[in-house]
Amino acid sequence: MAKPDSWESILGVKKPACCNLRAACCSVSTPSVPVDEMLKLAAQGDETCRDFLSVFIPHRSHEDARAFYPEDPSHIDRVLSIVNNQRTRVKLEAQDVTFYHCRYLGEDRRCQVYEDRPTFCRDYPNSPMAILVKGCGYTDWVEACKQKLAQYGYAIENAD
Repeated sequence: MAKPDSWESILGVKKPACCNLRAACCSVSTPSVPVDEMLKLAAQGDETCRDFLSVFIPHRSHEDARAFYPEDPSHIDRVLSIVNNQRTRVKLEAQDVTFYHCRYLGEDRRCQVYEDRPTFCRDYPNSPMAILVKGCGYTDWVEACKQKLAQYGYAIENAD
């Protein structure tokens, strides 16, 4: 059952029960908060930032992120293009974008703590504005949410 304050509940668009296990969100996760801001928020007690930083490790560079997720290295370029064109809710510069990988991602690209994974992993994506890797199992859900938001009069720009 969806949480009452979730996008799924608010928009009435059912989220798929399970992803397609491509490990993109675990390999090249990109929060909309720069790493220094995330560290500051975590230090101030922000639970989401603390949980995220306890699980995810930053890639040293955009090139490292591309190499870590060879299934779709163009995803990094897509995210940076969206940021460079200022098409995100949070205004960032490309050099402020940090990609992360999960410390529990096994060599087989499977979650090693799947049954005990954090809530934010269970809830992913928690927003229809997430920039998903091409072929992500939640793409149809994100698009359906955006269509519903457009019906309510919100101007939704596609990331592609």
